[in-house]
Amino acid sequence: MRKLIWLSMSIVLLAACGAPPASPTTAPQMTLPTAAPAQVSHAPAVDLSAELNALKAGDSTTAIAGLEKILANAPASPEAHLLLGQAYYRADQKDKADEQYLAAFQLNPAAVPPLDSQDADEWLKIGNAHASLGQLDEALAAYQTALKIRPDKPAALTNVGVVYYQQGRFDDAVQQLQKALEIDPQDAETQYMLGATYVQQQKLDEAEKSFSTAIELKPDLAAAYTGLGNVQLARKNVDEAVKTLQEATALQPDQAEAWLALGQAYAAQDRKTEASQALKQCLQISQPGPLRSRCEQVLQQLGTP
Repeated sequence: MRKLIWLSMSIVLLAACGAPPASPTTAPQMTLPTAAPAQVSHAPAVDLSAELNALKAGDSTTAIAGLEKILANAPASPEAHLLLGQAYYRADQKDKADEQYLAAFQLNPAAVPPLDSQDADEWLKIGNAHASLGQLDEALAAYQTALKIRPDKPAALTNVGVVYYQQGRFDDAVQQLQKALEIDPQDAETQYMLGATYVQQQKLDEAEKSFSTAIELKPDLAAAYTGLGNVQLARKNVDEAVKTLQEATALQPDQAEAWLALGQAYAAQDRKTEASQALKQCLQISQPGPLRSRCEQVLQQLGTP
């Protein structure tokens, strides 16, 4: 079962921008997908008893057919979407299940699965749907339910840690991520997430170690190179940072955070032409927001090469 879909997004901006980087001044952040505020559905309740009973009897085909008909007439029913997601999950159509969970929680974040589940992986999927919509409290509750079913589920522990990270509960996040790594020490993404959390705590030695371990475990994990490069840049190990960030951009050319950091590193080496090219690449691929604004700011500070 996969972890949060936003787990592998890069951390941003350890070092101050411009001339040689200073000590960290802005805490890096994980990028969370934005979504429109949920609209709590006030649609009339629909009768799902036949479909629910079919699922309880193990007949997902009948349940799916019935629920699709119901939703054709009542598309604003979160309960119907959620039960259809559960039916698709049991029919091993996991992508369709994800779509229905998202549809349900967009309509009502507080919607409760009509069919009781003792499947930890299903609760992970439900939590991921909440998380992708920015519904962190609901995501946390789902992951904690998964852990009640399977206390040794490393993905659930990692996801709880990511939610704590997003909530600013960094000590709690470290605790959960370390628990996950005790169970699965070969998990590169969790090592990366631990490094990102250490950065928030200004523990750069620990962060560097975690990012390096993540790279050893998964040499193509671009976000870990970006994290490591930012740590190196913050420590003014500029030559090392350039090499690391070049690797990050080679592995994942659409990672705007890496191009920004690489531009900073080039600027610190007084390589203005390369810095300008990297920052323009950042502008080209970044979306409007703080990251893009930072790219523009650094490019302006750089001046004409």
